[in-house]
Amino acid sequence: MAAIAVGFAVRPVPIQTHVSLMKVRDMQIELRLAVILLCLPIAVGCGSSPGPQAKVEKVVPVSGTLTYQGNPLESYQISFLPTDGRRPAIGTTDAAGKFAMGTNKVGDGAPPGTHKVTIVWLAPPSTDAPGQETVIDDPALLPKPKIQIPVKYSSADTSGLTQEVPERGLKDLKIELQ
Repeated sequence: MAAIAVGFAVRPVPIQTHVSLMKVRDMQIELRLAVILLCLPIAVGCGSSPGPQAKVEKVVPVSGTLTYQGNPLESYQISFLPTDGRRPAIGTTDAAGKFAMGTNKVGDGAPPGTHKVTIVWLAPPSTDAPGQETVIDDPALLPKPKIQIPVKYSSADTSGLTQEVPERGLKDLKIELQ
């Protein structure tokens, strides 16, 4: 037995109680340490960057109309690929063939400079509820564009199209495919 002084009285305390108090204190310290170690990655992650960020390109407004043999092209994607390697601008045509290019976000414009141009058809968006879309396994059953354009326009190497985007931008740009 050991003695612990409480006030002015000395009272005997069994050794096991003293050892048990030390174990409880050690367990409390271990628990605090575990909580700190578990929370540390969360705290460190809160202030860090979400990862690499894309460079925001300087852009100017670019919009216009896309036609093939005089007919407006609906649901086609136009890509302006800067010849200097910067991020491309993309626009999608509506029923009237109208489009607005976007680089950093939808419709914000295209980088000034010289661009190679590609044009591809996009299937119309599904009208089914999310998760309820119909899967079509047979390519022959996939939707087709109202107006088919030559496949050469789908590649920057074969389209033969280039577009200069001036510092002031382009409004009412007419892209007429033949």
